[in-house]
Amino acid sequence: MAGGLSDNRGMSRVGLIVLVIASLLAAGGIGSFLGYYISGTGMRFGIRDIFETPFDGRPVVRILVLGEDNTGVKAGARGLSDTIILASIDFQKKHVAAISIPRDTRIDQNGYGKFSKINAAYSQGGPIETAHIVTELTGIQPDYYVVTNIEGFKGTVDAVGGVEIDVDKNMKYTDRNGGLYIDLKKGLQVLDGDKAIQYVRFRHDTMGDITRIQRQQNFLKALAKKALEAGNLPKLPQTMNAVLKNIRTDMSPKDLLYLAKFSSKLDLAGVEMATLPGVPETIHGISYWVADLGKTAEVVQDLFFPPDEALPTVQVLNGSGIVGAATSAAKLLKQKGYEVKAVGNAERFDYDSSEVINHNGSDKGAQQIAALVNSQVIKEKLDKAAPADVTVIVGKDFAALVSGT
Repeated sequence: MAGGLSDNRGMSRVGLIVLVIASLLAAGGIGSFLGYYISGTGMRFGIRDIFETPFDGRPVVRILVLGEDNTGVKAGARGLSDTIILASIDFQKKHVAAISIPRDTRIDQNGYGKFSKINAAYSQGGPIETAHIVTELTGIQPDYYVVTNIEGFKGTVDAVGGVEIDVDKNMKYTDRNGGLYIDLKKGLQVLDGDKAIQYVRFRHDTMGDITRIQRQQNFLKALAKKALEAGNLPKLPQTMNAVLKNIRTDMSPKDLLYLAKFSSKLDLAGVEMATLPGVPETIHGISYWVADLGKTAEVVQDLFFPPDEALPTVQVLNGSGIVGAATSAAKLLKQKGYEVKAVGNAERFDYDSSEVINHNGSDKGAQQIAALVNSQVIKEKLDKAAPADVTVIVGKDFAALVSGT
């Protein structure tokens, strides 16, 4: 994994990368906007991008997303990582998850009892050093990194016309040295870029950075949803430039476009986000977030390694009028491990082609069953009261196939 630098105070957001960048590319049509995006951001395709597969062919990628705060740092030097998020994307299972790591997390950076906060790792060794520490905490080694900055975040919010958020309380805080001025009133309101920065950076709560992370996660989901509204499609080029001009990453343009295609069919509500388990402690006068490595292992297992999806149950109906057609299809499905709940006749017997009706919303499960019964027709009719997750209506094509006629 190559290193990278960002010389702006940053605020990284996994939703900004995984949801907003990828989903905007897909929603706007890759072909329509590709030239605009690439030429507008300085990203270029090379020979490597043409001949190599995206993400080097990895079915699962882990991306370390960092935001730098270089307040008061000399030009050319690195600041502290204001935000640290480890994201996991499983392309095969269509699963996205992320864990936020509080910047005050206590670490033994050199392994010899020299404790510090994890946000200092970036200033000393950039993304590579931070990735090393994140690996020790979570057991997951990042494959790629993204470093973002505050201007990209603000620009994205403004480009989509602001984001509606119910601010949970009055927020007021001033840090003149850091250039941070927060003054938000409680209540439902549309936050523009400047106010959005105030909202996600406020951390003067009982739980401090932990509550701030929760606000960030809620805001990101709202931002991604707003960015994909039909009314924002004409703004896609402006929005994409606001994001891409303000990130540093070792992902290639081809990687980003592959991520876009994947995200076009991703259910944003299904993206899972968590915070590194632990407790706040004051040690030698310094406030830390002390990670609970045991609970962290459990959270990482649940987030990044979800159990394989159970096979859907099946109802098989004869729509061909050929005796034994449904029984033959049911036998085949049982041999492949499917539980057949019922076998019977369809309402009519004039189905020339077999059909698969998906009742539970699992596209993958319906597609696998369709492939087994040689069906080209998949319909969705969500119905929790259906006798099975999937209904197969056997047509004359399948009946002829199994009968040899």
